[in-house]
Amino acid sequence: MAKRTEFSTQQVADAIRTGLPNRPDVVLAQTEASELAVISRESLSHYREHVQESIAVGDYRQAAEKSWGAFTQTIKSIAADHGYRVRSHTNIMRVSEKLTALVLATDPETGAILDEGTNSAHSMHIHFYENDLPDETVVRRANSTSTIIDLLQELFAPEDAAS
Repeated sequence: MAKRTEFSTQQVADAIRTGLPNRPDVVLAQTEASELAVISRESLSHYREHVQESIAVGDYRQAAEKSWGAFTQTIKSIAADHGYRVRSHTNIMRVSEKLTALVLATDPETGAILDEGTNSAHSMHIHFYENDLPDETVVRRANSTSTIIDLLQELFAPEDAAS
């Protein structure tokens, strides 16, 4: 995979914060943030499982939507680890773009992988509504989304898990 770039907690928190609206409800107390991170990780696991189940039975629209869901839960868990709540699709994309920019600044190759993977994840959400991708593309993009989820978790692991 890509080389592990170290980011300070403050760098990641700043990147997340700049992707969010300036509202008090996006900043969480430590207990609430920890609980939300756990819930997001549980949802992520659930969605990832259902992606493979949906592909196995040929339900590519559900596979696409569950891929998007897994991606969103990844972003939400990273944000919660840094004390923030991300609620809307727009903010999911904004925070993802800010995290990608943080990586691009130090590791352009890995940043490009994140950028491409984010676009794949977003296209899966669109496919759920538009049914506009061939089945083999859905499978390929589901795999791409899974890869960037792993990469995001590696790059932005919670402080206690990174050691």
